[in-house]
Amino acid sequence: MNKKIIKISMMLFLMMGLTLVSSCSLQKLIENKITNTIENKYIEYTQNITIEDLEQALTVASEIAQASNIAIKCTRNNPLLATTYLGSAVILKRTASLNDTYDYLAITNRHVIGSLTNATIKVYLGNNIYIDASLLTYDVNYDLALISFNTGIMLEVATPVDETPIVGQFAIAVGSPYDIEEYYNTVTIGNISAVNRNYMMEDAYGRSVLNTFIQHDALINSGNSGGGLYDIYGRLLGINTWKLVGDDDEIVGINFAIPVSIVFSTFSTYLNA
Repeated sequence: MNKKIIKISMMLFLMMGLTLVSSCSLQKLIENKITNTIENKYIEYTQNITIEDLEQALTVASEIAQASNIAIKCTRNNPLLATTYLGSAVILKRTASLNDTYDYLAITNRHVIGSLTNATIKVYLGNNIYIDASLLTYDVNYDLALISFNTGIMLEVATPVDETPIVGQFAIAVGSPYDIEEYYNTVTIGNISAVNRNYMMEDAYGRSVLNTFIQHDALINSGNSGGGLYDIYGRLLGINTWKLVGDDDEIVGINFAIPVSIVFSTFSTYLNA
């Protein structure tokens, strides 16, 4: 079975749309009889936690996460063909500016924005609001890019986690898949599957470099690139970047986000100033 790395931005060619359809195929059960021994373990809580309590916590966390997420539309112009890339981004910094406006810095994936000077970037804030944006800088090794924009609208800034994620904890993915207006800030929920997953990836120049990721199973699709991965408190865990698929889409739920600690260390000059 061949494995393919799928970067999850959405690319639209002028006068032509490309739709990725995911499906899953069930494998036949192994005929050999397998006996599993399950050990029951119980965790005592000082207070009773109900399903309603858990649902409320996830609902509040999702609202917090959505508040700092935005969508991106990037059009790259060349003499032969104009291509439009759709993706997501997370606001990491807000600074008061002149005339009662705010300057924002938002993180996304480099493969959404690219490194071309002839690209037109707009951020989408929902409710048919588009704002002009600019590429501030990008990282060569990690698939990360920092954009800036100005608006009179006060937007929320994501709060990064301080601690390392734990396998099994809730993971909330926010992004704008496929159609940024129709599916703006879609929320999916899963769990952290692994931390510190190391993979050889291509850098900005096509060279192989070692990158570290958080693996999770919160559903992501084309257009989720650059969107945030959050914990049950609505704190930013990482930036969704790619997922693993097979030839017949038989691989599902293997998704990867760049840890927020790497994001802040990479762009510390801009984010900590």
